[in-house]
Amino acid sequence: MKSISVSIIALFFTALMFSCTEDTTISTKDSAYVPIIYGTITDQNIRQQIQVSSSSSYFDKEANKRIANAIVTLKEDSALISHSYVMTQDSVGSGIYATQYPMKGKPGWTYRLSVVMDFNNDGSNEEYTAECKMPENLKVDSFNISKKKVGEYTLYSLNISAQDNGDEENYYMGKYSINGLMYNKISKYIMFNDVSLNGEYVKNLSVWNFNDIGDKSKFSDDDAKDMVFLAAGDSMVVEFSNISKAYFNFINECASQKNGSNPMFGGPPANISTNISNGARGFFTAYGVSVVSGKVPE
Repeated sequence: MKSISVSIIALFFTALMFSCTEDTTISTKDSAYVPIIYGTITDQNIRQQIQVSSSSSYFDKEANKRIANAIVTLKEDSALISHSYVMTQDSVGSGIYATQYPMKGKPGWTYRLSVVMDFNNDGSNEEYTAECKMPENLKVDSFNISKKKVGEYTLYSLNISAQDNGDEENYYMGKYSINGLMYNKISKYIMFNDVSLNGEYVKNLSVWNFNDIGDKSKFSDDDAKDMVFLAAGDSMVVEFSNISKAYFNFINECASQKNGSNPMFGGPPANISTNISNGARGFFTAYGVSVVSGKVPE
């Protein structure tokens, strides 16, 4: 029995993200290398980053090769204003391209990414593009952690309270740290969506469950190594985000792959969705971050 999660009915603000999604099928035999482009724009005042690399062979145990000679441009648009940013590498060869100065993504604005490079070394540049729109922020009124018994197991439930503002199905993601340690694998993300209880206020809605460290011996070693346990007195910080349905599907597809590495492109190939054009893989998205914190009850 692995970490127990419950069916979620969460109500928040209308998601306004639009993404064009295409499926890329990669054969395990003699498949061509393809560009991997992955990045997010958030509403945090940071140097926003895009990672550019090449896919690896099915049997290759090394990390994806980073691409250092790309021209990476980010453009943001509202109804009246437009800005462009040329993104560069701090460390040549890192394949991580960042805006020159910190910038904050803006809810309601559209973000367009362009990556230009000669990936196949034929002397001509190819362009890979993606577009997304940042949804309105997910605003959590309150957050707490409660303890409950389910059969022989003790669970810690993450509970939130919020008011839904829209009539569309919304999709949410939570990244968390426990006692300062960030659990940043895709397989550990909290993922949930609302189910059409529109316009209502939800109080203390359970969106995820963790197992108690005292129950660890009840699980096999193989199961336990993939689980996250909490103990009384632990401190937890959660970053909740309102995300697009396309990115929600992308994360779930990645998490279903073996080991849930982040991003999920170094292992066995799979039909993981992408919104990057021109045959590339990966994902480009934008979302706001709402940070809440709590303690595991004694």
